[in-house]
Amino acid sequence: MSKLTQHRTRIRKRYNYSKSALEKGMICEMTYKRRLKKGDPTRLETKKYIIVVLNSNFRGALHAMSLEHISSGQLNDLASDWGLKSIGKGPAFAAVGILTGLRVPKLTMEESSGRFYSSTFTKEKGTIIDSYRTFIVKNIGGSLSVIDYEWDKGIFRTQFAELIEAQAEEKRLAEELLLTEAAQRKAESDEEARKALERGKKKILEKAKQKAQKAVEKGKKPGNL
Repeated sequence: MSKLTQHRTRIRKRYNYSKSALEKGMICEMTYKRRLKKGDPTRLETKKYIIVVLNSNFRGALHAMSLEHISSGQLNDLASDWGLKSIGKGPAFAAVGILTGLRVPKLTMEESSGRFYSSTFTKEKGTIIDSYRTFIVKNIGGSLSVIDYEWDKGIFRTQFAELIEAQAEEKRLAEELLLTEAAQRKAESDEEARKALERGKKKILEKAKQKAQKAVEKGKKPGNL
């Protein structure tokens, strides 16, 4: 039974990409024209695939894992084993979540495609190793998108622990700065209030002094002798 419905429910956003801009480790959704019958190149059918790119173009073919029979749980297990890292280029910037404004994740494949295939991928078993497919690049349709995949929170937070910690520290410092600025504004406000009170007292004393002076001057008039 196809597992594609599981993966489609985890698509947070799609980003249009050209075939030449794909990177290994990306999760992509694409349309592909394949032979309807083996050995008959004239009869083609168009099929939609969700894949993990292993090599975007080797001798005219895209090498990938088809996720048709791989569950979302198995894919998350691969993310735990292989790791996650941010895509290096293109328009795939996360719109929500911890990575908002940063590039979306892809599976980590640090080695060359050939070395990764022989040293890592071939050690997998069952539906993972059976998922390997090659697609003729020229038969990949115009509808090609890179997926912002919703990984399990535990896997995601483990893989991006340093970033999450850095963001938490940045938030803490920003909150401290806001509190400091608020305290400074309050102190300035209190000082201004104190100065206003002093000015008010000074005016009252000045008026009282002027009133007393007038009373003294009035008492010095001849009629009051």
